[in-house]
Amino acid sequence: MSIRKFIFCDICNPQGLRSIEFRRAPRSDERVGRRLSDGRAWFEGELSLAVNSGWLCTEDGRHICPVCQNNSQ
Repeated sequence: MSIRKFIFCDICNPQGLRSIEFRRAPRSDERVGRRLSDGRAWFEGELSLAVNSGWLCTEDGRHICPVCQNNSQ
């Protein structure tokens, strides 16, 4: 059994919700890991891969998805 790591956006998904039955295939744009059904962002993988995909890790440890970063600008 392998250990899977998930990173959740602290703005659009602060509860860390991820329903397996709604899991979507990985995407190549800024919506990697985003669930199309409800807009809650999550990323499956290491933090370094999430950062390479456009996620932000703040000094206080919050994780922010690319879509929320664009919305806050």
